[in-house]
Amino acid sequence: MTQLYIIYAAIALLLISGVNSSSISSAGSSPVAAATAASADRRLLVKVLPDEQPKSVPFDSHLQLRSPDIKPSDPRITKQAPGCSLPEQVHITFWSATSVLVSWASCDAVLGTTQPPQPRPTAGVKSTVLYGTHAKKLSKAATGVATSYAYDYSKSRRPGTYASPLLHHVLLTGLVPGQQYFYKVVGDSGSSSSSSSSSSSSSDAVREHSPKTSKTFNFTVPRTGFPLRLGVLADPGQTYNTSQVLAGLIASKPQMVLLGGDFGYADDWFGPELPIDWAQYGTFTYQPKWDTWGRLFEPLLSHVPFMHTHGNHEIEPLPTGERFKAYNARFPVPQRSSAAPTKFSAATAADPFANLYHAVELPGVFKALFLTSYSPGQTFSRQEEQYRWLEQQLAQTDRTKTPWLIVATHAPWYISYAGHFRENECMREACEPLLLKHKVDMVFSGHTHAYERTKPLANYQVDECGPVYFTIGDGGNIEGLYKDFIDTVQPKPAFCSNPEIGTQFPSYQPQKCITRIGEYCPSKQPPYSAYREPSFGFGTLELINATHAHWKWTKNLMPRWKVADQVTIVRGGNAACKGSQAGGAALAKGAAANAAAAQAAFHQVLYM
Repeated sequence: MTQLYIIYAAIALLLISGVNSSSISSAGSSPVAAATAASADRRLLVKVLPDEQPKSVPFDSHLQLRSPDIKPSDPRITKQAPGCSLPEQVHITFWSATSVLVSWASCDAVLGTTQPPQPRPTAGVKSTVLYGTHAKKLSKAATGVATSYAYDYSKSRRPGTYASPLLHHVLLTGLVPGQQYFYKVVGDSGSSSSSSSSSSSSSDAVREHSPKTSKTFNFTVPRTGFPLRLGVLADPGQTYNTSQVLAGLIASKPQMVLLGGDFGYADDWFGPELPIDWAQYGTFTYQPKWDTWGRLFEPLLSHVPFMHTHGNHEIEPLPTGERFKAYNARFPVPQRSSAAPTKFSAATAADPFANLYHAVELPGVFKALFLTSYSPGQTFSRQEEQYRWLEQQLAQTDRTKTPWLIVATHAPWYISYAGHFRENECMREACEPLLLKHKVDMVFSGHTHAYERTKPLANYQVDECGPVYFTIGDGGNIEGLYKDFIDTVQPKPAFCSNPEIGTQFPSYQPQKCITRIGEYCPSKQPPYSAYREPSFGFGTLELINATHAHWKWTKNLMPRWKVADQVTIVRGGNAACKGSQAGGAALAKGAAANAAAAQAAFHQVLYM
């Protein structure tokens, strides 16, 4: 399979034969490009080799279905210094081609049981990043803002309160694509009367108020050219499986990371090692799990800019009606403008889409749109804020300048697992026509704790003009893998014979849309499913040039990893998709004729 894969995937490098890597996007003279142009189609083709038929790999009983969260005493997730003496949980959010948001936490979180806490005061707090292109000469400084939030469950069946650390956010602008930067973060406690130090001595308060500087980190701004390597994962949690997935992802050396939601699973816990009573799920969330997750992922996210969306485990509803309070304070996104964030409000009925959708673009390479299906009161109508925004974003994307178009939303539209089967159907019905109209290439989701890749499809039918869908909810979390395919558990799920009863729709996403195309629940692996396997792992997407990408999924076989699924995605021209068979034949013929010549270039670029 590896040899055949190289032959097909090497085609991608025809466009760069004899051209340096900074000009890969210029593909006018290659036979592949010529065939594509001649077809006058936009076609999205996944090259499936004769011996690579749609594959279904059942759960391997020798592997772990689940694993416990990392012990609170593990040095990877413990706070390394008390008080405000050491910034931590450092992470970089990709903001634009020339800017990133540097975020971190300082000072202690405050836990209680009966007294509603107040957020840490932010008056006088300094949030500064020192940075430059040389590790020993951080000649530039940028300042930002700090926030804090409080959770109050003092009146719940299991009382608890939490005041977060100071959460700092600083936007670095005017960066040079492709340039490596070194940086340190500096943050202090502001007022010495903060809630965590109210019992400290005056000398301690003075020390706490003094700015504290982190160690030196570094990151490289993604360059606006090919090739580009994206690491992809969702539903990671913070288990021992997570740590192995994280290690494998770091070893793959991504230039950017896409995270599809469900970060740390704080709402699965009553305490550091006390799982939640499922009868009370949604009524309590153990907030320190956010802090331990931030520490665990700092080695990756402090060095690699990441993009993200949220999942259902970030909802964390409060009695006040607020949602996503922790997520919005810790992981802001460039939602309504590219300016630095200044507000970190929770999503409410008055502002139901706060921080819950956004787009980022790397000019000349890709645009990624991140969507929510968990906004308060969401109906997915064409009048909703997110739908109008999505329609506008897709319409204004110039595919001649930004060839790859990616969508990410936590709950999948197409899966063949029993877990969360057709749960997001209302969103699919509403938004899929927009994705087809504007020729979206790939859709990434999590939520279902397993891996699945589809063929290009539209409306449950294999269609080369539709996107390829990837379910990557196999990042390692405490809830474990979903091992059951929908076709292997029939007629066990009652909704297979009577979907109108709505048992597959969760309380946090109450929309109930029933689309009947053939069997509601397939009795065998559906034709659109190309590969599925319940195993922990992560994905790597190589955007090789404007027409070729290579995807591989690496499964976690502790303490090693194995590439279990890989495929080359070929996208054609940008005219209206006509489904022309002639165009696809021409493309394949031109590609096959030049496979051998491109093989060496493929290795040179992907493994440079």
